[in-house]
Amino acid sequence: MTESNSLYRRHRPHSFDEVVGQQHVVRTLSNAITEDKIHHAYLFVGSRGTGKTSMAKILAASLNCAEGGPTLTPCGKCESCRSIAAGTSVDVIEMDAASNRSVDDIRELRERVAFAPAAGRWKVYILDEAHMLTKEAWNAFLKTLEEPPPNTVFILATTEAHKVMPTIADRCQRFDFHRPSVEELAEVVNRVATAEGITIDGAAVSMVARSASGSFRDALGTLDQLVSYSGSEVGLDDVLELLGAADADLVFGTVDAVVAGDPKAVLESVEAVVRSGRDPARFARDMLGHLRMLLLTRMTGEIPDAFAVTAADPARLQAQAAAIGPAHLVQTIDELADSLGAIRSGDEARLAVEVALLKAARPDLDPGIEGLVRRIERLEAGGGPPIGGAAPELQIPPQQAPAAEAPIEETVAGPDSNPDDPPAVPVEEGMDAAPEVPVDAEPAGPAETTPEEPASPDRASGESGPVALGDVHQMVQVWPAVIDAIRAADSGPAASYFEGTRPVSVDDGILTIGFPPDAGFNRRNAEKPERKGQLLDAIESATGSRPEVAYAELEVDHTSESAPSGKKTMDEKEFIEKIKSEFNAEEVI
Repeated sequence: MTESNSLYRRHRPHSFDEVVGQQHVVRTLSNAITEDKIHHAYLFVGSRGTGKTSMAKILAASLNCAEGGPTLTPCGKCESCRSIAAGTSVDVIEMDAASNRSVDDIRELRERVAFAPAAGRWKVYILDEAHMLTKEAWNAFLKTLEEPPPNTVFILATTEAHKVMPTIADRCQRFDFHRPSVEELAEVVNRVATAEGITIDGAAVSMVARSASGSFRDALGTLDQLVSYSGSEVGLDDVLELLGAADADLVFGTVDAVVAGDPKAVLESVEAVVRSGRDPARFARDMLGHLRMLLLTRMTGEIPDAFAVTAADPARLQAQAAAIGPAHLVQTIDELADSLGAIRSGDEARLAVEVALLKAARPDLDPGIEGLVRRIERLEAGGGPPIGGAAPELQIPPQQAPAAEAPIEETVAGPDSNPDDPPAVPVEEGMDAAPEVPVDAEPAGPAETTPEEPASPDRASGESGPVALGDVHQMVQVWPAVIDAIRAADSGPAASYFEGTRPVSVDDGILTIGFPPDAGFNRRNAEKPERKGQLLDAIESATGSRPEVAYAELEVDHTSESAPSGKKTMDEKEFIEKIKSEFNAEEVI
């Protein structure tokens, strides 16, 4: 490494067979040279670092090589090849249109075009950043470009083809240079490292290739910087330290926290990034790259070949892709992309990334329509409470008093009941207090409560142990305690699905629960296996029995008779209205 110029200049390809990628350009130019059909003007279009200038120099060397040119394999040893590679050839003129963009500069170019090649066979003009020329300069150049002298080639290179005048573009053969893939970038990095005697492990190559963002020049520039930083042996830690990138474990752990809905772990991940001195915006870009791998892996069912270079832990990648739902994955990508846009607009980077990840992990923290939709989906799916602490204010507040702490008289719309509590469970008239139930009430099924031990409110609420499964009247008394037990075990919407229900019969060990006719939404959710399991657990805790459960529809007159004054069960429309009220949301049609 004795030369002073950079790696990307020393290791530019010098012939068509050394070019990595851009095979459509290589094939077309090769055929043009072989068949002697060289066009007088070419327009090379592509993002920076994709090889436009290198391809222009290869074409110039192929046309002017002293060893049998024009040829597809310039020798690289003759005076013409060496001077072209060094940028000193009198027949290959490179101009930067960003600094030579005036009419006077183009007039000088037109005067030079009139002279024949001095040493080679062709004069080649390479105009870089061609889109920077002024309109007047383009107009002055138009005639020369249209009718150049013999054996003269113009190569216009640009990153913004839409700024090139159409009358100029029409007179050129256009080639669009594709951004190299991560595999192609890794191939070039490995090849240059081998040629320079640099030892670099595969994970470090992957990180360098991914950080280059489709630019050969950036990839080799990073490798050059790494050699200055760590010497001829480069490891992954060196790359992470130099680039400020996040390591794979941190990225995986952050996605795991988002999937689990753990806001504390999400904030700790961002804190770890900031504490290490890395840029939160860079961390967000690393997260987006990882999420894209998860998305494609989730959609295709396997890790695409395009990620073979960067997938350091394929098994963990596949497991994580299976754990996160597609809608959640896309939402997380949207949130992070929006945060990067906000950062470019001037927002504080750390805060923008933290808010994006919190919204992705906890939809209940998002006051927007997307968050509302995800919260409703969670309610319909019967999702449990998020991990990581108490529910925020945006959630529907669960009733805190468990069955053992609230007498039945208070639960069933008693005089001391809180008007802000969820609607009380309707019971039959005359059953507001357990002592009013006759001991010798005629049972609808085998009764387990003896006359000496009638079911009492204290007994129903669990203060003196569970009440055995008895007749329907006793189950009606115990029912508020059952609902409270569901609510105490699950702070989510589980208990709300049984609002307005009541036992209607106990027959041969089968407890039939009646739903109001307009509670189809609640009944559909209550029929899910996990909801039935919660119901049975609550019944067992209140009665000591675990019966079979069946659902039925209450008759209209029963519903009207059993509903407490001023209370009614919610239909689906009212449920949506309640969601809108609790979440301070608006319905979008």
